[in-house]
Amino acid sequence: MSLDYFRYYTRWNHAANRRRYAAPADPWNVVLVDPSEVEYYVTVSLKWGLGRVRGGEWDRPENCEELDETVTARGLRQRFEEGRAWEETVYYEWAKGKFEEGDETGEGNAVRGHETLEQFRDERLTAIDDLYDSIRRDGYRPNDETLYDDPSEVERVSDLEPLVVVGRSGDIRWNEGYHRLLLSSILGVDEIPVYVVRRYEEWQRKRDEMSGRSVSELSGELREYADHPDVQDVVS
Repeated sequence: MSLDYFRYYTRWNHAANRRRYAAPADPWNVVLVDPSEVEYYVTVSLKWGLGRVRGGEWDRPENCEELDETVTARGLRQRFEEGRAWEETVYYEWAKGKFEEGDETGEGNAVRGHETLEQFRDERLTAIDDLYDSIRRDGYRPNDETLYDDPSEVERVSDLEPLVVVGRSGDIRWNEGYHRLLLSSILGVDEIPVYVVRRYEEWQRKRDEMSGRSVSELSGELREYADHPDVQDVVS
């Protein structure tokens, strides 16, 4: 995916949101999220950049996947909580199956950008081990402290902070970067910075209603969202 388009649509979203809403979020501002409180993963297109506001059914639980049920989550917990060798995890078995499937069809089947199981093991799994060790040793370090000075100038989406969406009731769903999410959760990290790819329109309206008000000025319904990570930039 071209990051030129990603940046273009991020700017476009920000301009459109400033015209339409009372409390548009700066798309390049991070939101601090407790990784242990995120239960679902959802796939939405990244080609429209950060900060898009949309309705629809994309935030419904039936259109999302429980993180703890994913092969990646189960494999990482087997590795880092149970102490298994990678070869004994469902994550490794999943990758092995993908490569074998490609061999049988004769079409090949790259997994996460790796052409062979050996490459996947030596590069991908080693990188996950290194990330786990780094977080355990030094705490969670945002990418903007290690990879870049200006997030709008990165060359790969994977170099950004993790990406999330926010549903109609403020439910945060993971979208990209959930190795970092899962490892942070396993290690008990309190919060990590993320970018918001998409907000549900109903949730954006709640942000608008809360904008510039103190907690004591909020209605009972809105007051329950006062501690939500995605309204800390609007509640005074």
